[in-house]
Amino acid sequence: MRRTFDAERINYLVNHESVRPFIGGDPECPLDLSAAVADDQNFFLDGEHGGFACCWSAPNTYEIHTFILPEGRGPWAMQFAAWGKQFLFDNGARHIWTRVHPEARNVKAFTLRMGLEPAGTHRIDLGAGPVTYDLFERRA
Repeated sequence: MRRTFDAERINYLVNHESVRPFIGGDPECPLDLSAAVADDQNFFLDGEHGGFACCWSAPNTYEIHTFILPEGRGPWAMQFAAWGKQFLFDNGARHIWTRVHPEARNVKAFTLRMGLEPAGTHRIDLGAGPVTYDLFERRA
């Protein structure tokens, strides 16, 4: 478990066939997060079975995106998320938040188990039409 600037690794993970369909935008189009990975205001966290994109969205505030491969879902993901949350708060985060697709019950359950709390909804078009996402947050 580490912070990474390895865009090739992150792009592999987010474009993996078990991950890409569940990330916003047109799932037929591959993602290239190279610029976001290179931005030192963001924290990309990498582990054996996936990672988290922790993108700066305001001072001391990071939006979290999850990309865990099937073999890491469950106990490993919980351990990795606990480590990641602590890493962020140890490195200046005071507020973390995420948006969860309303049909992603497993992601919602994971988010709640990691201690994030409901924070309303937000309608946004990430490239595949407008969707109202559930928002979750945690403050230090």
